[in-house]
Amino acid sequence: MQTKVKMCGLRRVEEIQLAHTLGVDAIGFVLYPASKRALSLDEAIALRSSIATPMQLVVLVVNPSVDEVNEIIRRVKPDIIQFHGDESGEFCEQFAYPYWRAVRVGAPELCTADELKHYMAQYPNAQKFLFDAYSSGHYGGSGIRFDLGILDALELDVQRYIIAGGINISNVDEVLGKYPFIDLSSGIEEEAGIKSLTKMRDFMAYIHAQTTDNTV
Repeated sequence: MQTKVKMCGLRRVEEIQLAHTLGVDAIGFVLYPASKRALSLDEAIALRSSIATPMQLVVLVVNPSVDEVNEIIRRVKPDIIQFHGDESGEFCEQFAYPYWRAVRVGAPELCTADELKHYMAQYPNAQKFLFDAYSSGHYGGSGIRFDLGILDALELDVQRYIIAGGINISNVDEVLGKYPFIDLSSGIEEEAGIKSLTKMRDFMAYIHAQTTDNTV
């Protein structure tokens, strides 16, 4: 299985252009004001023109209003909305728009495989489920890992899985070839909100080398 890569929290044109050159499959804009990686709506609109196909744009939101989501869809035109807060299934489904649902593994109500299954069933039309580690008081992007073993117990379609949470060049081997999509942010940063172009290059070079080795 070839693993795709999403890099989240990009905020500069040079990061976006490099991601495209490196063959990154998707990038994420964070439209959550409390995040250190946040963009304003106007900033996201301005950066949108820097994205070249086939790289996809995912816009991450946390507990937005209906009007805010509709404005993002209308003005930013992302390929996917990533709901990363406490949005209900009914809320996410109402837009009839491609979406990913974040699952905060380890939250008080999401500690077992049965709890995860019940939660995921509320989002029947989610394209993918992005599994991230729960961190009290935060909605992701904290660089915390979670025990991947809980996903094995789900016995669901792994093609809908995205693995996030503390992924970097030193530990990515744990997920390469096992899961179809990974998401990273802090693992390619100089500091929160500023991506390291060197780390981006090194990470993708490593991914491509591993993929080549596995197909020889």
